[in-house]
Amino acid sequence: MNYMIGGWQWTGIITAQGGFPITPVIGSNNSGTGDTNITDVPNWNPNFKGPVVLGSVDHWFDPKAFTLPIPGTFGNVSRGSLRGPGLTNIDTSFFKKFRISESFNLQVRAEAFNIFNHSNFFYPNSVVFQGNNYSDTAGQITAAANSRQLQVALKLLF
Repeated sequence: MNYMIGGWQWTGIITAQGGFPITPVIGSNNSGTGDTNITDVPNWNPNFKGPVVLGSVDHWFDPKAFTLPIPGTFGNVSRGSLRGPGLTNIDTSFFKKFRISESFNLQVRAEAFNIFNHSNFFYPNSVVFQGNNYSDTAGQITAAANSRQLQVALKLLF
């Protein structure tokens, strides 16, 4: 009985982290530097009231918190001024080693990744403007990270 029930091992990994920095960008070369990368940032809107980070999938941040700078100038929003969604993940595994012979062991494993199927989201769209208008997709999150995954495995150790 102890051969089947005893000797099981359990491991677990808990990951919890805050969101990574996000820099809102204009989506064009408003400064006129000729840089082809989307690096120009907007200005903070001095008339905006309320929270900038809304925290929903449809609008992680409110694009109305920003305004376009005057063409030929740089915006005043600093790099990494917003935080993206955080991550919470719990992985676990159970395993047991069965001795076959002096030099061979068989390990039975059952593993679960993101066992509680907690939604973890990727970055929101950081492009705030399309031309002179607010982008329809500014602040939207369109992708999620890993979903729950279960697997059972046999491992031959020699």
